[in-house]
Amino acid sequence: MAASVVVQGKVVGNGDAYPNYPNAPSYPSYPSGAPAPYAYGSGGAPLPSPAVTVTAPRPQLEVVQLSCRDAALPPEIRLSFIKKVYGILGTMLLITFGISTPFIFQTDATLKFFSTHAWILYIAAGIVIAQLLFNLAMSCQMCCGGSSLLQSYLWMMKTPPWNYLYLLTFSVCFGIFVGFLCAQYTVKSVLLIFGLTFILIVALTIYAVKTQADFTGCGAYIMVLFLGLIMLFLVYSFFPGSNVLSKVVAGAGAMLFGFLIVYDTQQIFGSASATFGGGKRDLEYTLDMYAMAAWDLYLDFLNFFIYLLQLLGERR
Repeated sequence: MAASVVVQGKVVGNGDAYPNYPNAPSYPSYPSGAPAPYAYGSGGAPLPSPAVTVTAPRPQLEVVQLSCRDAALPPEIRLSFIKKVYGILGTMLLITFGISTPFIFQTDATLKFFSTHAWILYIAAGIVIAQLLFNLAMSCQMCCGGSSLLQSYLWMMKTPPWNYLYLLTFSVCFGIFVGFLCAQYTVKSVLLIFGLTFILIVALTIYAVKTQADFTGCGAYIMVLFLGLIMLFLVYSFFPGSNVLSKVVAGAGAMLFGFLIVYDTQQIFGSASATFGGGKRDLEYTLDMYAMAAWDLYLDFLNFFIYLLQLLGERR
């Protein structure tokens, strides 16, 4: 299969392969050798450099597409996708924080249980570490144009029940580790940070949908910021006892994932943002990638909570 073309680190879709939505209109295809339709600047004008050309049939396994802005597209199609994404996201968060609850309110008994059943922790740790490394490899593959392994990963993300099993597995594993993290802080502190996180996420979501500003093309800047956060972690590893540096890393992480919440939310709502009074969006998730959209937003929410807890939480 030919390599997928990417924009800002995301694979660009064509918007015409929606098996789950038979009423969705088809969009015109672009002949071989024609300029790619996404080679435009922020003002809609063509870029001065030569546009990338499409020389092979476009792949069906795609993550994001150009926002179609087609008045004939029924708005309920995108709205159904949004409801599905947030339904999956809510289930994942419920599982994760449900598993974390005993660590918060029954800390000693829960830690004693895991000390006598350490194999559970080892299995969860192995799965999470493998996933993090694999996710990093897939991000690099997206930036480099893709591979057969990436195509298999995207196929899994769009194919039930494998995508649901994948998300369920990591919801459980992350629940254990979030629980261990929460066990280091007082109950009052965890509850306050959880409430603050909820309020901020709601505010960021409303802003992402209602604002006229479009952040869907900022993937390259996010990658740079993410690399900067990794460098901060490396610096902190040389000064593990520095409370000031720890707060700096936590603050930088909270700001980065707060921006990622806005970024991913806009790609989820896409052209439906106009329905809620927002501006136009250049890129949006394809309708088949509901599991990946929920997965990305889940990681954003979880990391945002963790960094706020490290920044403002009161340790036991």
